[in-house]
Amino acid sequence: MELFFCLGYLENNDPEKAIELFKQITDPSEVVFNLYFNACASLGTSEALDLTKKTLEKMPKTFYSNSYILCSVLDALMKCGDVKYAESIYNSSTNKTLPMYGAMMKGYIKNNSPGKAIHLFKQIEKPSEVNLIVFFNACAQLRTQEALSLVKQTVKKMPKSYYLNSRLLTSLLDALIKCGDSSSGEILFQK
Repeated sequence: MELFFCLGYLENNDPEKAIELFKQITDPSEVVFNLYFNACASLGTSEALDLTKKTLEKMPKTFYSNSYILCSVLDALMKCGDVKYAESIYNSSTNKTLPMYGAMMKGYIKNNSPGKAIHLFKQIEKPSEVNLIVFFNACAQLRTQEALSLVKQTVKKMPKSYYLNSRLLTSLLDALIKCGDSSSGEILFQK
């Protein structure tokens, strides 16, 4: 029952109530922990950062193998501004998933480190559409010729099916224009 209330509070943009409810649960499941970290990420405050860290100390160690929870933890830490702690958890993880890469990359962009996001992207063998969107966002934030070169190299390797994703194309268009190649951006737009 608590699970549905936590989810409801989050869906209705009331992360504070979700966190208060979480504090009342004596033996939270993995799903409830995941929702709790999502609530902390939604707040993105120093108080939410403290709650995230305290909860991590109490969380059963077996839950650390759950990539969904780790992704939510990374997202919460990054959105609350503790990049170093997020990096330590990410680096200690032996089973890195594409969403974990994405959470770290988004966090780097949010914390004004697009170069680190790009460096992380280069480690992904087969990026998802979401990974590519975040990568293009990082390049757009850099606004350099080097970033433009990376965008063009990446587009050459991108599966054709990804061209059906309007969010990805918008992100690509933004990167091209912000990196100074409006002519390629116009061609993409017209296609």
